[in-house]
Amino acid sequence: MKTALISDVHGNLAALEAVLADISRFEPDTIVCLGDTIGYGPQPAECLSVVRQTCSIVLMGNHEHAVLYGAEQFTPLAQIAIDWTARALRDKDTLDYLSSLECDLRSGNVRFVHGSIRNPLLDYVREADTPWAFFYLVRTLQNDFTDFNICFVGHNHRAFLGTEVGYIFPHDTGPISKTEFRIGEEKAYVSIGSVGQPRDGDWRSSWVMFDGERVEYHRVEYDRDLTIDLIHRAGLPEFLAERLRFGN
Repeated sequence: MKTALISDVHGNLAALEAVLADISRFEPDTIVCLGDTIGYGPQPAECLSVVRQTCSIVLMGNHEHAVLYGAEQFTPLAQIAIDWTARALRDKDTLDYLSSLECDLRSGNVRFVHGSIRNPLLDYVREADTPWAFFYLVRTLQNDFTDFNICFVGHNHRAFLGTEVGYIFPHDTGPISKTEFRIGEEKAYVSIGSVGQPRDGDWRSSWVMFDGERVEYHRVEYDRDLTIDLIHRAGLPEFLAERLRFGN
C-alpha cells in the first residue's frame, strides 16, 4: 500500500496544487495530511476544500486548534495571521469540520501526529545539535515507540529522519526530485517537511511517499510569486511573503 503524506500547507494553494499534481503521478492508495492546512497563507478556505476532497486522513494542527480556541501561545506575527484566518473561516460547516479532527492517529505499526509523540499537537521534533539532544531522541524512540516503529510528523517544516543511529537529511537537486530511504524494522521519526512554508533552506514544497518499507522524499517547485502576491493583497505581514522566497 502506497501512502502519500503532506503537512503544513498553510493556506498556500499554489503549493498544494503543485504537490498533488506530483503525487498523482505515483498513484498512491491514500493521501494523509498531518495538519496545519491553514494559517499564515492567503487561501485557507480553498486549501481546506482541496484537502477534504483528496485526503483520507486529515489531522488537526496547532493552527486549526488556534482558529477554534485562540492563539495565546503564538508569536505576535503568527497571532496576526491566525486572526486573519479565523475571520476567513467563519461558516459553521468549516468550524464543525475543524472541531472533528484529531491530532494523533494509529494505523498498524505506524503513528501519524502533527507535533510529536509526547505532545501530538504542540511539541516539535527537532534535529539534535548537541549529544544530549540526540540522547533525548534515542530515549524517546526506545521508551515511547512501544507498539509501533514509525511516527510521521509535521509541524517543524523541516525534512529529515530521526533514528536510533543518527539523523538522515534528504538532499535533492532539480525542479522535481526524490531521496529514498529503507526503514524496515528500524524505529524512526519521519519529519516530512512542509508543503506551503518550508523552513529547511529549500523553498520547494516537500512531501513523502511511504510503501511500508521505504520513505521517499520529494521536492516540488510551485508558483511562489502567485502566493506572495496574494499575501500582499490580503494585507498579511511581509515576512510571510519573504520567507517563501528563501525557505527559511
